[in-house]
Amino acid sequence: MNYVLPEITLEAFHCPYCGTYAHMDWAWLANRGQKTSYLEATCSRCRKASLWLAKETKNVHGCVNPASGEMVYPDFGTAPLPDADMPTDVASDYQEAARIFSKSPRGAAALLRLGLQKLCKHLGEEGENINEDIRSLAAKNTLPPLVVKVADTVRITGNNAVHPGEMCDDDFDHIASKMFELLNFVVKKGISEPKELEALYSMIPEGPRNSAESRDAKSKSSA
Repeated sequence: MNYVLPEITLEAFHCPYCGTYAHMDWAWLANRGQKTSYLEATCSRCRKASLWLAKETKNVHGCVNPASGEMVYPDFGTAPLPDADMPTDVASDYQEAARIFSKSPRGAAALLRLGLQKLCKHLGEEGENINEDIRSLAAKNTLPPLVVKVADTVRITGNNAVHPGEMCDDDFDHIASKMFELLNFVVKKGISEPKELEALYSMIPEGPRNSAESRDAKSKSSA
């Protein structure tokens, strides 16, 4: 299913701790018997609680409910968790972008663009020009061709995040949120799936595997 960003008004979203889409048990926090502006949302799956600050409230059938607010803990933000196969240096940029995303989508976009450059290098490209690297990966069938169009947006967003350009500042919030998903998608297609296929291939008996490699070599030599 699509990633559901944590929000103070939702009963369920993807947990910032375990990454599972789960129901959240909301509870107001009190100080010396007085209700504060803070709530905790406990994940029904991992039972860990995130801390939230309610900025606005509304009265629903005599009960005070939060109308808007932000998550203040954990501090790695509301972005989806990085893919388990994401290279360490890329994951570091990704997680830093997640921590600042709610406060500075522009800064998050710049960090994610840097992370994408590093990821392209891990996939065998130069890692200097995202535009060229993504097109090269698509030409090699490492990534589907449609990623080229998506990455073009990332490249533009990243450039504007550092040097103001044509995009309106209001666009960064939406675009930067999609960049998290793009990096995870590239890791899935470029690293995770090939690794899974290699593991599956290694389970095939040696005889059939050698025959397949021999046929493949003959096919390439005759091409």
